[in-house]
Amino acid sequence: MKTCYFSTPGNLVVNTELHIEKALDLAKKLSNESIGFARLVECRKEDECESVVFDLDVEVPQVPIHPIEARERISARFYKSDDFVPAVNALRKDFPIVPHLNLHLQEYPRSLCIYNDLYDNLKLRWSSQKFVQDIRNWLALTARGELHQEDQPLEPILVGYDGHLVLPNGFADETSEYLSLRIAPCANEGRLFFFADDGRLNGQFITTVASVHRCHPQTHGVLHRKPASLSELCTMTEQAGLDLLGELRSRLISWLVDDKTILDQQLIIVVEFPKQREDGSTIETVDRWAFLLHDDIGPEDIDILHIREFGTRIGIWDIQDHQPGLIIPTDTSKMGDRVGVAVLNVIRDINQSMAATLNGEIQQESIHLVAVGLGALGSQVVMNVARSGFGTWTLIDHDCLMPHNLIRHSLNRVFVGYNKAEAVAFEANSILGGTCMFSAISSDVLHPGRKGGEVLQTIKEAHVVLDMSASESVARMLARDINSNARRISLFLTPTGKDLVMLVEDKDRELKLDALEMQYYRAVLNDNKLEDHLDFTEDRYRYAQSCRDVTARLPQYLVSLHSSIGSKALMDINRTTSASMSIWRTNKDCTIDRVDIEPARVVNILADEWEIVTDVTLLDYLHGLRKRKLPNETGGVLLGSYDMERKVIYIVDVLASPPDSEEWPTLYIRGCEGLHENVTNLSKKVHGMINYIGEGSVTVFV
Repeated sequence: MKTCYFSTPGNLVVNTELHIEKALDLAKKLSNESIGFARLVECRKEDECESVVFDLDVEVPQVPIHPIEARERISARFYKSDDFVPAVNALRKDFPIVPHLNLHLQEYPRSLCIYNDLYDNLKLRWSSQKFVQDIRNWLALTARGELHQEDQPLEPILVGYDGHLVLPNGFADETSEYLSLRIAPCANEGRLFFFADDGRLNGQFITTVASVHRCHPQTHGVLHRKPASLSELCTMTEQAGLDLLGELRSRLISWLVDDKTILDQQLIIVVEFPKQREDGSTIETVDRWAFLLHDDIGPEDIDILHIREFGTRIGIWDIQDHQPGLIIPTDTSKMGDRVGVAVLNVIRDINQSMAATLNGEIQQESIHLVAVGLGALGSQVVMNVARSGFGTWTLIDHDCLMPHNLIRHSLNRVFVGYNKAEAVAFEANSILGGTCMFSAISSDVLHPGRKGGEVLQTIKEAHVVLDMSASESVARMLARDINSNARRISLFLTPTGKDLVMLVEDKDRELKLDALEMQYYRAVLNDNKLEDHLDFTEDRYRYAQSCRDVTARLPQYLVSLHSSIGSKALMDINRTTSASMSIWRTNKDCTIDRVDIEPARVVNILADEWEIVTDVTLLDYLHGLRKRKLPNETGGVLLGSYDMERKVIYIVDVLASPPDSEEWPTLYIRGCEGLHENVTNLSKKVHGMINYIGEGSVTVFV
């Protein structure tokens, strides 16, 4: 039986008359048989294109999955501008419908989708031999049914579209025929782009009705053509088991009875295509495509077509004196031939689960966090975790956004004057399609006033309380004053912004945040790697007239850098149960050194109305001092801190016996050589957080 082929457009020429470099090179190599499995048939020339037609030998199995022939005739069409990948067409007239075909307005000849990479990238490695081999491989894999892998997503129902439509989360999750949307058209380099966002976008909105329809399950593969008119769309859906025009006529009549305002709205048709991998198999996914109805056919100059006029074009009513009159029976001769459709690729708005997936994070178990302090660091950390889809949050801060905050805050000037917690929660939720991951309480946690009950209940019900206030009093209150099982975490920048500190309680809260803070100060006093860690800058900037209207000069890049580190560390901490203390130090070249401090078990001692808090590391050190001095008594100066309000004494460190001390088996007199200077220097190193708190002596009985 003779094989019939489609002709290729253009004038027939010899290969030497070609001028497009890639076309000429391919034709020459085919004519001199440099490509052994392909033979030149002809060359054709148009104004801006040149085509090379060749026969290609294909390795096909004895029983192919798709009817690919052992010899296929291929046309490669090259463009003078070289801005587009050469078009590859199978010229055999009975070439089958197979996966990975390009969609064009004309069904034939079939256009092969050879590449999924950008042409700019392909050009870097382009050669005629590789181009022909890629086509040959495509045909061979298609014949064996291996071009589309088992774990590869199913082919889309349509390939090619005129624009995008972003639909809100929850759209048509329930069986719904009628949905009212406010659609905002957005500029997108000539393409149509519509965002259904229920009024959250500024700009010109179009009041729109969406009619949702569902086809019968479809075995995946491309459709023959992109519909340009309603009649073509109805033909397409009819093949998928849906009488679209019949459903539209019935719905519009029923909608009109209930609400005549629909006449002045625009209609978008949303069609759902359930897809299966093979006939009769389970549905793996659902394609959702939208079709924007407009006046006349063609993608240029889309003119709005209101439902008032649309009803007349499908024969369900006539308009008299601006009022519709139903045609009984419906004029079925009117099939919507003069109604154009623009095909819109439906995109679901981002949600929490998608955010986590796109960040490469395994979806976390449900965890609720309370964040206190939404300043520069806090706001940027929250926006990072919002984009990661991590947790649900309650944000607490009483402060309002001021103009000078914009230098380092995640918010923009639209929110100047608004409460930081409420504004950050609004922004974070808007990222994830208006979800409710974030709520806010505009309150000072130290003096919550009438919101005290709400703040207390929120912290009691949380899994984690994250303090980013950089306030000693807030940290102490959160650690000590609220009876809650919520794990406390403190995250703050050092005064220069060069270092980030994270203090984390264990999940059972045996090592509370205040005790960890004291152990952190001891590490700063004694670890050479933390030299200059808490250096303080006096470089302040006055942004208003009050004596307290000053702010630090702190580079934004440091806040951004450390907020990223802190966000990742926070998500990792959720997978652990133990306490930890970590410091990230920024070098001059912006490399980061991490210093981890091993937490020590806390020892609590009650003495009358006071509580003494220390730890086993310090006690072991004191025992070591005693052992080295045996049989004499010894002593030294205790360093730590008082919390007079809560009657707590923190014993953090000790200065060993000065060299002028007198040490005897039954007597110890502490000396003072260099002691005042040492205590003063150590206190300055931690900005007065650790001071002299008393004397320590160890008596040895013999």
